[in-house]
Amino acid sequence: MNKFRLTLLVCVLLFGLLLIFINPIQHAIIAHLSDQLNTTDYSVKDIEKNKKAAADFEFEAVQSLSIAEVLQAQVKASNMPVIGSIAVPSVHMQLPILKGVGHSVLAIGAGTMKPNQQLGQGNYALAGHYFEEKDILFSPLYQAQIGDIIYITDMKDVYEYKLTTKKIIAATDVYIIDDIPNQTTLTLITCAEKGSKRLALQADFVQSYSLENAKGTF
Repeated sequence: MNKFRLTLLVCVLLFGLLLIFINPIQHAIIAHLSDQLNTTDYSVKDIEKNKKAAADFEFEAVQSLSIAEVLQAQVKASNMPVIGSIAVPSVHMQLPILKGVGHSVLAIGAGTMKPNQQLGQGNYALAGHYFEEKDILFSPLYQAQIGDIIYITDMKDVYEYKLTTKKIIAATDVYIIDDIPNQTTLTLITCAEKGSKRLALQADFVQSYSLENAKGTF
C-alpha cells in the first residue's frame, strides 16, 4: 500500500469516527453548558443588565443546531444574556432562560420569543430545541402531562404556572405566542415531526412568590 492510499484510508477512518461520535459530543457539550449556566450565581443586577442586551427574535429562521454553533456557544457562554431559569420538576428539566432566540442562545437553554415580554404578565413565550430520545434542552417537554407545575424565576421572584394545553401545531401558527386579553399565560414551543411542525405547551399562571420561599425549586 503506497503512502497516498494509506493517508486516504486514515482520513476515511477519521471521518467515519467523527460521524459516529459527533452527536454524542454535541449533546454532552449542550448538557454541560446548560448545567454551567444553571449553577452560576446571577444577581438581580446581572439579570437586569442582560434584559437590555441586543437579541434576535426571528424564531422562524431557527434551524437545527450544528456542532459549529454549539462550539460557538461554548466560547460565548460566560457572556450569554441569561435573564432567569425555568424548571419542570415532573420531567426533571431545568434550563437557563436567555434573551432572544439566536443560535447560541438556543444551543444552551430556553429563549424568549418577544422583545418586551415580562414574567407574570400577558403571554410569556419561550422556545427551545428538541433532540429525539435525549434529555436535553426542551426534549423532556414531550413527557410533560396536563396539570404539571412549571416554575420560572428572574432570580428575584418565582412564577408558578400549571400546564393546561399540549398540542402539535403548524409551524406557521405564530398566533400561539400572542397576548390574550385578561389572561396570564406561559407558552413553550419546540420542534415536532422533524421540524415541519411545532409542539406547543401552554400553562396558566397560578401565583408568584419570593425566590427565598421557593423551597429548593431552583
